[in-house]
Amino acid sequence: MVGHGGRWRLYTRWPAKSRFVCRGHCITGGEAECPVRILGGISLASVATWLCVLLPSTFYFLVALPNVIRRWNPQPFFLLPLASLVLFVATVVFLLATCCSNPGIIPRRQLVLATGTRTNITALLGHDLLGPEGMVPSGDAIEDATKMVATGLRQRGYRWCHTCQIVRPPRASHCRDCDHCVMRFDHHCPFVNNCIGQRNYHFFIGFTTAAMLLAALVVPTLMWCLFANEVQQEGSKLAVAWLRLAALVGCYTMAGTALLLVVLWIYHLWLVLRGKTTKEHLTGRGALDISGEPTLCAPRGPQLFDPHAWVDPAVLTNSAASSSAVPSGGLAGLNLSHPPSSDSWRNEGAIDV
Repeated sequence: MVGHGGRWRLYTRWPAKSRFVCRGHCITGGEAECPVRILGGISLASVATWLCVLLPSTFYFLVALPNVIRRWNPQPFFLLPLASLVLFVATVVFLLATCCSNPGIIPRRQLVLATGTRTNITALLGHDLLGPEGMVPSGDAIEDATKMVATGLRQRGYRWCHTCQIVRPPRASHCRDCDHCVMRFDHHCPFVNNCIGQRNYHFFIGFTTAAMLLAALVVPTLMWCLFANEVQQEGSKLAVAWLRLAALVGCYTMAGTALLLVVLWIYHLWLVLRGKTTKEHLTGRGALDISGEPTLCAPRGPQLFDPHAWVDPAVLTNSAASSSAVPSGGLAGLNLSHPPSSDSWRNEGAIDV
């Protein structure tokens, strides 16, 4: 959308690989591995996730569940269908929320300059993303890592991102797939086509939990329905050899997927109990005190940019612009008015990865 003076909505000129959908209300990742063009470039892994949820659930609700109720007559009769429906809805809602929510994106330098939100973001994070006032990055990664990050911040784990040209908090990291820094970055997940970070980790855990419980209902019921002797004796079409073989492969594939999901859920439960992210664990670097910022029970934190803000494309594309070139006042309509506090979303005392 073009606005007054040739300005554009931020989500239409987003300078990273992640993409906005639904007119800027949802954002999904930049996963480009095996994209499905007919679906707008969504990764094949993400399509496989949706198929693993929708196809078995459809067969379960239309065929298997009615068969179970008719044969076993569970009491109360509505309990199993209701529990199944609640778990299915929860799985889909959490999956959508994980796929289409902001994982905690930290706006890169040109975004802060184009929207004029330097002061407000500084108040939220407790430090200046753009570095010391009046200083401009030179473009040399080693030089900027020293001069653009104050000594006190560097000792607490703050680091310079030479791609985004910002001072990022200790537990933030730059995602190569989406091409931006993410607060308390956990990992980039191609199966949900999004980064997993501070603002959607809760949704990710909710999805894996709901999907695991749903699989515990769906997979055994489907296998009983497809292969139980009393069902086959009714002249089921599954008596056809090739159809039975396809069903057998499908059931064991679902069972294997469910088992992997359980392993993933146990791994993240272990991470939550230790207060670490996936990347912090896999990198194996020694962490400072992170007990004050849990991965699951911590607040999501505010969104640090407004995708519907009007921006000047000339300023947005000038990543080397001086931090003093654009006023650092607030942006109308952007909820970045939280006062600074001792926490200030600093992610202090954490590992830099």
